[in-house]
Amino acid sequence: MTAETMDKEIFTVEWPGKIIFGAGKLSDLAAEAKSLGRKVFLVTTKDLTRLGLTERTRKILEAAGIPVIPFEDVQPDPTCLAVDQASALARKEKCDIVVALGGGSAIDFAKGVSVAATHDGPVWDYVTYTGANAKPVTARVLPVIAIPTTAGTGSEVSKGTVLDNPEKHMKAALLSSYVYPKVALIDPELTYSMPPNVTAMTGFDALTHGMEGFLNVVRSNPCADMFCLETVRLVTENLPRVLADGRDYNARAKMSWAAALGGISIAISNTTVAHAMGLPLGSRLHTPHGLGLSRLLPVVLANSWQVQPQRCAVLADMVGAAQPQMTGEEKSRALVHWLNAFIQNIGMSKLWQSTPVDDAMLDLLTEDVFAYMGRPIQQHRPVFDKQQVRNMYAQALRS
Repeated sequence: MTAETMDKEIFTVEWPGKIIFGAGKLSDLAAEAKSLGRKVFLVTTKDLTRLGLTERTRKILEAAGIPVIPFEDVQPDPTCLAVDQASALARKEKCDIVVALGGGSAIDFAKGVSVAATHDGPVWDYVTYTGANAKPVTARVLPVIAIPTTAGTGSEVSKGTVLDNPEKHMKAALLSSYVYPKVALIDPELTYSMPPNVTAMTGFDALTHGMEGFLNVVRSNPCADMFCLETVRLVTENLPRVLADGRDYNARAKMSWAAALGGISIAISNTTVAHAMGLPLGSRLHTPHGLGLSRLLPVVLANSWQVQPQRCAVLADMVGAAQPQMTGEEKSRALVHWLNAFIQNIGMSKLWQSTPVDDAMLDLLTEDVFAYMGRPIQQHRPVFDKQQVRNMYAQALRS
């Protein structure tokens, strides 16, 4: 975006939620919950229960006289079937507020429950993938308070919930303005115990949100650009610091903020090709989301910088990949080299354990992209065809 073209811009910015940010702010939970409902459905994971965080959260609520129904069985890549089952419990217990404690999976799960507990039929009926005849989500959703314990997905401030459908072999997002959490309670202290591999993978997800949102030619706008570029800057500067020293609490806090900004950026703009390819990869091969993106984003950029040299040059300047004497084309090419080096430096390459991917699986993944992820493909330049996407899968998964 340049000042010369601002007079041609028309865009809408929507984010109806509330952010509470700061170390120790988990203590604000009871007051926020009281303002939204009377009985909490607490969505979390068994890992956080073992760490004592579920009990700590429950005590904060119960000390304020708020009953809590815990649901501690959220799994990575939450399925629509599990959401439906949990929603039945929330309805039975007459819960009127959902608190999500965990990473992106727990928060997405909770947002799914907020819809399924208040709407007819299975939650998958409301998922808005390309070609779906999705039912509309209404204002009847239960309010959600999202408490992230990782720093990357941005689900605490987004209007989407990504769900897996194992019966259809699909992974797609339910998108609605009604799904925004009412409160994002971002307490960086809750991320201090994140292990390095989770720190790296979730952090890379945030970086991808910033880069893809900035390169989205259909949805990008001056407001989205602002959030995207700040996300990229914060991750670039602070993810290596956190991985070098997990007790660098200043860098931890900045990564928590980067995650939130990345979530807002894609709520205003949107992700594009790497995410469009990453969701089928997660559904078919159960590849962790951030790890899959670390294989896909470099390949997508390597096949895109020639078509978007101006924007890639801006990203190159932001991450420090460019030199003053470089042309825009040289900066764009440098961005690709920088990204590969960054992935190596943060240890993501070591996390990748290549498994044989045969031609049949490449065909399946490619068909999935064009069957239900067509919208983000169309929002990127160049607009890749099936053969190009298949070739990029091969480059990413077989190298």
